[in-house]
Amino acid sequence: MDNPLENNISRRKFLKSVGSGAAGAAALAASGGILSACTSSPAVSSTLPSKWDYTADVVVAGTGAAGNAAAAVAFAQGASVIMLEKAAAVGGTTMKSGGDPWIPNNRFLRDQGIDDNKDDCLKFMARGCYPQRYNPDDSKYGLSDYEYNHLAAFYDNGYQAIDYFMEIGACQFVQDILFTGKAPPDYLDHVPENKVLHGRLIAPTTTSGGVGYGVDLVRQFRAYLDSSGINTLLSHRAQQLYVNSNGQVIGLQAMDNSTSTPAEVNIRANKAVVFGSGGFTHNKEFIIQYQKGPTYGGCAVITNEGDLIYMAQALGAQMYNMNGAWNAEVPLEQAIQLSSTPNDIWQPAGDSMFDVNKYGVRVTNEKRDYNDRTKIHFYWDPINQEYPNQVMCWIYDQRCKDLFAQSAGGYPMPAPGTNDPAEISGQTWHDLAVNIDDHVNQLGGTIGYWRLDSSFEQNLIDTVNKFNGYANSGKDLDFHRGEFPYDVEWYPLFSTPAAGTDWPMNDKPNITMYPLQEQGPYYCYLIGGGTLDTNGGPKVNDKCQVVDTKDSPIAGLYAAGNCSAVFMPYYIGGGATLGNALTMGYVAGMNAAQEAEKTI
Repeated sequence: MDNPLENNISRRKFLKSVGSGAAGAAALAASGGILSACTSSPAVSSTLPSKWDYTADVVVAGTGAAGNAAAAVAFAQGASVIMLEKAAAVGGTTMKSGGDPWIPNNRFLRDQGIDDNKDDCLKFMARGCYPQRYNPDDSKYGLSDYEYNHLAAFYDNGYQAIDYFMEIGACQFVQDILFTGKAPPDYLDHVPENKVLHGRLIAPTTTSGGVGYGVDLVRQFRAYLDSSGINTLLSHRAQQLYVNSNGQVIGLQAMDNSTSTPAEVNIRANKAVVFGSGGFTHNKEFIIQYQKGPTYGGCAVITNEGDLIYMAQALGAQMYNMNGAWNAEVPLEQAIQLSSTPNDIWQPAGDSMFDVNKYGVRVTNEKRDYNDRTKIHFYWDPINQEYPNQVMCWIYDQRCKDLFAQSAGGYPMPAPGTNDPAEISGQTWHDLAVNIDDHVNQLGGTIGYWRLDSSFEQNLIDTVNKFNGYANSGKDLDFHRGEFPYDVEWYPLFSTPAAGTDWPMNDKPNITMYPLQEQGPYYCYLIGGGTLDTNGGPKVNDKCQVVDTKDSPIAGLYAAGNCSAVFMPYYIGGGATLGNALTMGYVAGMNAAQEAEKTI
């Protein structure tokens, strides 16, 4: 039987799935360097090539969840398909992901007789995604037509997409069940609008039919696509769109980087081009220009640089949600060294731990979901004109290190018997504060103006005392840690204590909190805000057609997943990323296959 714990820590396994350890990381980095080479070609051209190197009805850029879904559906609908992938291996960021899509009204809920009512679900999605405008008494819950229609399209198409994938044999799914035996709760877990707290998260199956993850999602789709004879061009970076005299997209040009001598390749699309090429996490200019605060890379594969944005802008496409991202905390120094980190900090492991800012004070519930927790890094202090939480200090004791370093949430704590220069230690709280200060100063300009405040040490000691009191009583009076379904139901997965130690288990009233030890050593990691990927880009309609500044479709151009403006911009439930990608990839593939052939 498959081990659900193993299946849910796939981000830690990603490098092994594409290479092996450091060698795999080096290969990815090198690949990104080659593929990031500048091109002198214009982003759009009406001057057509003298010959087409390849021709298909539908051309799909990207081999992650969105691209694979679009290609599979287009093929099943009778279209010929060719795919291209910027990296040297298929799968994109989906390979690093948990692989589980969030799908309302899915077949497993229906089989259990659970009514995931459309109006109730739309109200919940409206509340979670657009809280600043949410109005439960309005017929569209305070949303614009565009926003409401897209949420409705997601609800209507999501479960149909999953049923279709299973029907054609592209991918099989099961309901996701934690090793606790319970379906995971949604991230927005304590609002009255959520009528179905558990069960919307489903998972691709492993080879033995158990709960799988991103590698399994890609494996199944690729088996279907490969068996269908669909040609996939690896190390081919889309760089230019071709349009005919009517302004319709009829193909693209890619740079073939598969050899030491890059070459331009021209691909004709009889019906449409579909992009599922990921966000722009590793485009530093875009990150600085568009994101909400200091962002240090993230989990997206290194090739995610927002290539579609340049081409879509040149066609007059409307950009939308460019400040959006699926956020996650990342180890600061790993991200500084290589912006594509092997993992994110889903839920920091352990109970005798907390996070503090430059002033040595806690500012959030450390056990809330990674997306919402990360937003605290972007808080701007209007008085001191600074981001006080730009870098957070993850503080823990020896007990926490010994018990939880190897659990699913232990990353980036080094495994027993290993060392990491980024892990700061001190025998006393004074020593730790001094060493953190020295460490921060050594980072210098890589983190801008951010430095520890002179009050850090005393405030840290005060925070320890307050936290220990909360842990003994079981009540976090500041941030209510451990009072929500997400906090406690995900906790056992990411904080599984190691066996065979002499440390006491948690016998306190709150499973997520335990007093830090009176004696050191104590430890710290510096944590920054990052992304799983960004989720803004060209605006699309509910058919996934890219639209211009007047909301008119740009004929022949589709986009799905994080390369487009994701219409559900907040992380209301685990798998919202892949739920969007698979659903809208399905929609894009279905509509692209039905397009009329375009003349040259």
